[in-house]
Amino acid sequence: MEVMSGLDEVLKRPLDALLPHRDPMILLTRAVGMEGKDFVAEVDVTKTSLFFEDTGVPVWIGLEYMAQTVALFFGVEGALEGSGARPGMLLGARAFTCARQLFFDGETLRIVVRRVLTLENGMSAMDCVIEDADKAELARAQLMFIGPAGP
Repeated sequence: MEVMSGLDEVLKRPLDALLPHRDPMILLTRAVGMEGKDFVAEVDVTKTSLFFEDTGVPVWIGLEYMAQTVALFFGVEGALEGSGARPGMLLGARAFTCARQLFFDGETLRIVVRRVLTLENGMSAMDCVIEDADKAELARAQLMFIGPAGP
């Protein structure tokens, strides 16, 4: 119970306290939290969203949404351990697939990440999915990271 109440408090912090990113490159709108083994963040797509083009945000920007959600997950873990945002490094993406080419104005995207592998050298594999508000899958990839150093 104490860990969950701690998580609730951490999730109330501004994103820049949990991410190594700074505006204007913070692309996420909010941290939702843990859903079972998954960590979830959301992006509200608007015409003023960074990278918005004529009719939407190109789906390949979803890779950055995924990477920032992983960084946010690492930041939440760090905050729960008492250290806050800790930079990691994206090594690559595998098997990126998408259901369409754009994310549209007015959509709320759910970015869902799950750690599937952690090695002793700090490398992690994260399965990442972007869903619409009805939880229909819009994009998917597996991202490889060198995770942040511990506190």
